[in-house]
Amino acid sequence: MSRKLFGTDGVRGQANSGHMTAEVALKLGAAAGRYFRRDNSRGHRVVIGKDTRLSGYMFENALTAGLTSTGMNVLLLGPVPTPAVGYLTRSMRADLGIMISASHNPAKDNGIKFFGPDGFKLSDAAEAEIEAMLDQEIRLAQPENIGRAKRIDDGLGRYVEYAKTTFPKGGRQGLKVVVDCANGAAYRAAPAVLWELGCEVIPVGVSPDGRNINENCGSTHTQTCAEAVVAHGADLGISLDGDADRVMIIDETGHVADGDQIMALFAARWAESGQLRGGALVATVMRNTGLGRF
Repeated sequence: MSRKLFGTDGVRGQANSGHMTAEVALKLGAAAGRYFRRDNSRGHRVVIGKDTRLSGYMFENALTAGLTSTGMNVLLLGPVPTPAVGYLTRSMRADLGIMISASHNPAKDNGIKFFGPDGFKLSDAAEAEIEAMLDQEIRLAQPENIGRAKRIDDGLGRYVEYAKTTFPKGGRQGLKVVVDCANGAAYRAAPAVLWELGCEVIPVGVSPDGRNINENCGSTHTQTCAEAVVAHGADLGISLDGDADRVMIIDETGHVADGDQIMALFAARWAESGQLRGGALVATVMRNTGLGRF
């Protein structure tokens, strides 16, 4: 099936125009709910996270209405990083995860990204099938089977604890770190994780107002984080984007390391310690030729 609505990373566009309207989100929620709820049994659930965009409230409510109309129970996480939605979809045994975000795009944009029960992005085929359902009459749940929706207060805490477990034991006591959260989804999670691991944290971009996400901050504007690193004499800078699924790393001099350099560093260290599985580094076609030669 061909896809017109879904792009390479979900549905995305300018909020309240084109295909990024509450009406489309309502239909999309109903289609996704029916796709994942193929029988009349109860207990189907979906987790929904979002970044800090003003339009996130609109899309959250529209998706919830569509999903509950097909019998899905909706668990609302509030502002959390995109990786948190992937993790919590699997951890909470949800049938579906949804992240409402336009990533590094400006505040006027927004997007909807789906995760399967395994916590990974849906396949192109699944997205195409859901999109095709938008042109059909979607079968709604019987009145007694309409889903419920509720806020999950401990979702962020669950993810913070998980993120800490991925770090080597012992923490980094005294390491001074600037973290730029782009006034986005990680504005609470990232500083909390770093501080609890033992770092001295200088948070930047942690005052979201619904309109300032990615504005002169974050991974698309690394100058803000670099200047803070130098000004505070920090050991490291971490610059995230609006939904915290991409990162730029800055050294103690304010120099930005790109993704190829970071991957090369990890690969070399892991190769030396025998941790590089298969002796290989897998990268996308966007990587620089220099990385391949290295």
